[in-house]
Amino acid sequence: MQDRHISNVVFVHFLQALRNPELRRLGSLSDESGSPGKEIVQVGILVKDVAEAAKKLEKLIGIGPFEILEPEYRDLTYRHKTGKFKIRIALAKAGPIQIELMQPLHGETIYDEFAQRKGHGLHHLGIKTDNIEQSVKEMQEKGFQVIQSGNRPGVKWSYLSTEDQTDVIFELLEKKQTSSS
Repeated sequence: MQDRHISNVVFVHFLQALRNPELRRLGSLSDESGSPGKEIVQVGILVKDVAEAAKKLEKLIGIGPFEILEPEYRDLTYRHKTGKFKIRIALAKAGPIQIELMQPLHGETIYDEFAQRKGHGLHHLGIKTDNIEQSVKEMQEKGFQVIQSGNRPGVKWSYLSTEDQTDVIFELLEKKQTSSS
């Protein structure tokens, strides 16, 4: 019963975040010309144990199967400094949305900060962009800063300081096809 409660709480927080008018204003899902360019493609959930959480989500609500990995990220930043951290993630699709479960393993991260403030649960919304540098610039012009970033083959990502105004962190995601994709 407690597992069902946790899932319901995460879902309620997700819906509350989507109803927040600041979220809609700051993360418009189209560019200035009105043409599609950005869309919510991922929901990130901070968990204590990726494998355990993946099993629970598969059993309770049928999301999965999850791919569990420890990505080798490059060019990591954390709060405007070089980042040195490792995380374990699990990825699965829930319709058109990717669910990302995150478990910090070592090093300073925004995940640890979040867990200290709020515990585990809904952490971020991933927003697709075709040009991460341009999208970061646009968000900086709106007063937001990159709080953590990195890349791995096929993906660049930047978390932004949107939480105070939107109740959720935005992660910009630029995905490129790799030769092995």
